[in-house]
Amino acid sequence: MPTKELVEEIDAAISIYERAIGHYAQRTRDMIKINGRIEALSKLATSNGKLQHGFRVLRDNGQLEQTFEAIIVRYPDEFRADVVGAAQWRLDNANNLQ
Repeated sequence: MPTKELVEEIDAAISIYERAIGHYAQRTRDMIKINGRIEALSKLATSNGKLQHGFRVLRDNGQLEQTFEAIIVRYPDEFRADVVGAAQWRLDNANNLQ
């Protein structure tokens, strides 16, 4: 069960993302509803292939600290070590990722 603070940060990040894209983040919200916050963020941070749209949007808007990856790194005890490592790698390489 995620802490209250973590839940608040995730919800705030989604709201910031929605303002940036100008509409409701249906797929993100559905993924969280189906998988729960921890598992959804873990899946997004460790997905192979194309970089997540939310990460790109927030990075390109100068809001990298609002990405799910940044949240994962701030709450390392809530996530598996491989998830924290993947999130940190994305943050460290954010400007080199497409």
